[in-house]
Amino acid sequence: MKRMTRGLRGVAAHMMATAVTLAAALLGSAPAAAQQAYPNQPIRLIVPFAPGGAVDQTARTISNALGKQLGQTVVIENKPGASGSLGAGDLARAKPDGYTLMLALDSQAVNHYTVKNLRFDTFTSFDYLSLLVTTPQVLVVRSDMPVKNLDQLVAYLKTHPETSYGSAGTASAGHVNSAQLNIARQLSTTHIPYKGAAPLLTDLLGGHIQYAFAGLSVMLPHIQAGKIRALAVSSPKRSAMLPDVPTMSETIPGFEYPTWIGLVAPKGLPADVREKLLAATREVMHDPEVSKRFAENAFDIVNNSPEAFSARVKKDSDVMAELVKRKIIVSE
Repeated sequence: MKRMTRGLRGVAAHMMATAVTLAAALLGSAPAAAQQAYPNQPIRLIVPFAPGGAVDQTARTISNALGKQLGQTVVIENKPGASGSLGAGDLARAKPDGYTLMLALDSQAVNHYTVKNLRFDTFTSFDYLSLLVTTPQVLVVRSDMPVKNLDQLVAYLKTHPETSYGSAGTASAGHVNSAQLNIARQLSTTHIPYKGAAPLLTDLLGGHIQYAFAGLSVMLPHIQAGKIRALAVSSPKRSAMLPDVPTMSETIPGFEYPTWIGLVAPKGLPADVREKLLAATREVMHDPEVSKRFAENAFDIVNNSPEAFSARVKKDSDVMAELVKRKIIVSE
């Protein structure tokens, strides 16, 4: 009996030692496992504008491919309002763990001048990961307006100062372009902001506004259908989609301000998470199918570095500062 007891004790001791060794091995590998854990749940992608606009189009173009690269579902959440700043505020409050991201429109760079009581800092609350795409802003009018080019539109607006124009929101590229046209040609038309390009288009087609600058990606099908007329684009060169439509700079030298859309995260992403997102984004933006879809919808792929993206935000902020200083654009 004593021999059996001693044998059982030996087995128990051996099992305990094995358990301790196994636990130590598991604990030792825990940090490495944790580093590989991201992402282990769905990723929320905020679109701070209404469905149907250029930002929403971009989200729906990249979401599936980005999800495949990261191995998780990317869930799009439209959160429109205040020129994109409602969604940006939501992003700024999110935990910087890579599970909440946002697609920012160009208005992200200038809302601090035009939207009151922002609860974030444009330059310190976010990690600007990459400016993904640009699309030309196109100057469009209702098809029943008696104008065929920019000079005719200017002449019409001088004799019809009560005319109103729309934009995707205060301080959006469309607003900036229209404001700069007013400066360049001494116009005094009325601005009507919308919660994105889709509702703007609805009112343009419905006759509630007479003209607008808006992203070509949204306006192109309606231009091709003859429902609205394109007069000019505000990109540095003519669009391959509308080769017969001149640039604004052909009439007003230096007039350039396209729409851009970029990927943004809350400030403070862990370095490994940040690098994984950047790598996945690069793969997505170089995917042939994604590239084809962007080209078909008049988007130009940029996919620049975080440093270049941050520099663009600063540049556009400086442009807006001058417009605000001159009281061309005022706070909402």
